Amino acid sequence: MPEEEALVIGLDIGGSKTLAGLVTRAGGVGLRMQVATAPSPTAILAALRSLCDKLIDCAAAPVLGIGIGSAGIIDTKEGRVIFANENMPGWTGTRLTDREIAGNLPITAENDVRALAYGEAMLGAGADYDSLLCVTVGTGIGGALIMNGEVWHGADYSAGEIGYLVVDWDGDQPVILDQYASGPAIERAYQVASGRDQRLPLEAIARMAKDGDATATEVIRMKARQLGAILAGCATSLNPAALVVGGGVPEIGALWWDALEAAFRANLPPPVAATPLLPATLGANSVMLGAAMLAWKMVDA
Repeated sequence: MPEEEALVIGLDIGGSKTLAGLVTRAGGVGLRMQVATAPSPTAILAALRSLCDKLIDCAAAPVLGIGIGSAGIIDTKEGRVIFANENMPGWTGTRLTDREIAGNLPITAENDVRALAYGEAMLGAGADYDSLLCVTVGTGIGGALIMNGEVWHGADYSAGEIGYLVVDWDGDQPVILDQYASGPAIERAYQVASGRDQRLPLEAIARMAKDGDATATEVIRMKARQLGAILAGCATSLNPAALVVGGGVPEIGALWWDALEAAFRANLPPPVAATPLLPATLGANSVMLGAAMLAWKMVDA
């Protein structure tokens, strides 16, 4: 990276890990650091300060700002976490944009999936489209909308959260998409289909499918088909220029992806039949890069 090229810091705060890196305006990643996410908000903020201090000390060019992508629903105007689940105890109410985090630099904060979506829109699979629905499929299902090249937040900063869609019923209890087609949903479905006493992790089920286990193969295909049909409904309702899908579950590979895409195509009505369904391309750096691109947007404003 040229010595004179300015930088920003991108931060990805998740339930288990916190990732930080120096990022150029073009999305080039310099030094990158990762630590386990601390157990309390105070400790997390202290870790952010330490990471930013180390990166600034090592930077070969001026650091102009900081972008944060964090688990939880983020009020982007106030830079405050307005809701976080049990994976981040006490995180609700935390303010992320206090300049004391690092060197009095300006800070912008965004939800992690919306940061990922912005990164994919600027640098990744969605770079050729002005509107996107980005979906992450992992331990849960997250979603975010990009409209006219900008993150669309909705009235309460939760636009695109398709994981809360009700897709089934268990007796008189609604079942939401997050419970229905995520990684844990595949694990539960395999446990039922195989009659096992204990639930296997998704990675083990994927390996068994690769080795020819018919039950594992069918469960993965079934859950992918179900999600694909639901995403077709989302594409029809929201009519984005493209859908981008990322997260840990797509790493299963063609077995999952081909079933997802086939069901998606089969359930699209003619007016939106050509909607692209694209794999996310930024990988493990996606949230960090998206947060960094939001920092560049802030710096350039």
